Amino acid sequence: MRDRAVVRARVEGITKILTIPTIVGRITTMVSSGTVSAGEIADEIGKDQILAAKVLKLVNSGFYGFRQPISTITHAMVLLGNDVVKTLVLTSSVLDIVSAMNEHIKGLWEHSIGTARLAGTLAQKTEAKNPEEIALCGLLHDIGKVIIAQTFPEEHAEIRRTVSARNCLQIEAEQAVLGVTHPEVGMWLLKKWSLPASLVNPVAYHSNFHPRRDFADRTAIVHVADILCRAKGVGYAGDHRIPALNRDAWAMLRLDMDDIAEAMANLEDEIRSGLFA
Repeated sequence: MRDRAVVRARVEGITKILTIPTIVGRITTMVSSGTVSAGEIADEIGKDQILAAKVLKLVNSGFYGFRQPISTITHAMVLLGNDVVKTLVLTSSVLDIVSAMNEHIKGLWEHSIGTARLAGTLAQKTEAKNPEEIALCGLLHDIGKVIIAQTFPEEHAEIRRTVSARNCLQIEAEQAVLGVTHPEVGMWLLKKWSLPASLVNPVAYHSNFHPRRDFADRTAIVHVADILCRAKGVGYAGDHRIPALNRDAWAMLRLDMDDIAEAMANLEDEIRSGLFA
């Protein structure tokens, strides 16, 4: 088992490991400053055609559900806000890592996209504030699993073997092998990226929900969306078990089974229509 401090240091140094482009660093600094206009940030993103294309692809993907295509970064920033665009820029760098990995990680990415789309739908049904941000929380909820696979390949292989041998949840195997879990790793990374608690907390606590934590409402949505997607086999979350649904999280949503059935039917329609294409 690794020392927690060593693991955290490796995770917080992730920008070097992932070779995030210099332009991404400049953009995140501009967004964080709070003194730079949306137009200036959009211009900076536009200097890198590949990055701009990736951000627009993410913004126009199914889990946001905008009725009209978004064709400019400036428009995206107006609709989504600086924090979400900043996260999209950072996430676009992680996409390169995912695309180069094996089928296990590909399945994880499909699970994350499905969770994002379902979280956005549940957010709308519960009339939660900023459903786009909640969808983004769903997209990022398992980012710690990607980081573990990329940063600790030997331990990741042992985690996979442990899941298979014990038929346990991946989070249990992570604790046994690495001494930390993917929600913790995701939390450390997103905090290092200076993302707001409204995005960090649902990632950190989606597997360990408590109603008295900050941003519990959106964490509950991500928790429920994650488990529903696992139950329906949307992508592959790393194991074949379904975690217990937290009763407090379910109660917080105040939805009935008809609402859930409709949301799941919409997700299945989107998958058949090419959500993962």
